[in-house]
Amino acid sequence: MFGDAGRRFVGVLVPTLAVICVTASCAVGESPSPPGPQAADTLAIASDLTDRLDAVETWANTRHARVSLVLLDRETGDRVGYHEKDPILTASLAKLFVAAELSHLDATGERGFSTDDGELLARMLSSSDDFAADVLWDELDGPDLVAAVADRYHLDDTHEPWDGMWWNTQTTVTDLATFYDLLLADRDGLGPVRTNRILGYLRAWTPLAADGYDQRFGVPAVLGGSDIAVKQGWMCCIDEQWIHLSTGVVGPGGRYVVVVEVAEDVQYEDGVPGLPDTSYVDATDDESAAHARETVTGVIEALFPTGSVDDWGRP
Repeated sequence: MFGDAGRRFVGVLVPTLAVICVTASCAVGESPSPPGPQAADTLAIASDLTDRLDAVETWANTRHARVSLVLLDRETGDRVGYHEKDPILTASLAKLFVAAELSHLDATGERGFSTDDGELLARMLSSSDDFAADVLWDELDGPDLVAAVADRYHLDDTHEPWDGMWWNTQTTVTDLATFYDLLLADRDGLGPVRTNRILGYLRAWTPLAADGYDQRFGVPAVLGGSDIAVKQGWMCCIDEQWIHLSTGVVGPGGRYVVVVEVAEDVQYEDGVPGLPDTSYVDATDDESAAHARETVTGVIEALFPTGSVDDWGRP
């Protein structure tokens, strides 16, 4: 993806987990430890989600990252987060809007859904295939579909890309959470077949994207034991930062929505200059990209130290 494969090194702004790292013996610059007994032991320190949010932001700062996130319980309506309304670029999350428009046109009879459409949709959502996104973006009038989807889903801060490129669509983590919520509620009248088709492809996410980029970060890395439908995004370099998004619907019946965006400075241990423009460079083994992915995963681990999304509703 140009946003993923191209300019998609998503930097996760994770608050510094200074308090948590004291107990977990974390060192700044080390990879976050995987969920397990040690992570669970930190729950007593960060006793509620507010404390965890503060700790995450602090830790993210130590990794030269900034985090925007929203957690939504669709059953209770509870929603928490920070930097929720800050403008961000969608990277490959724009593919959700393409999928929504394609399904809307089919539901209204304005454009039939073909076998080719199905193949492109599957590749675009499951393996984040940029070529598939390019084809559908062009066929569906590109930037115009962003405005149409934003209007139908009440995404007040989502706007078409200034340069016509889907990965530069502007949005917020709040709008992305709202989109997931209203998609599940079938606010646009897509019907269960079309809605479940989208969710099915998100549940069938592939460990490696079409371009070889590792999608096993953030939500699927920590909450993969739950029923999850996931869309990842990444690109580099926006203001000399990696941009990563890890988003999805988690739990039985799609109860929870998790949206995390991290913008992290491009950084190399040996200080090698230069930026990995993912529009032209294969970043699958890039050191700075791996560091940024670890930050995103560390954010999710800190929010859900037991690897269960419903922890956030408990003290």
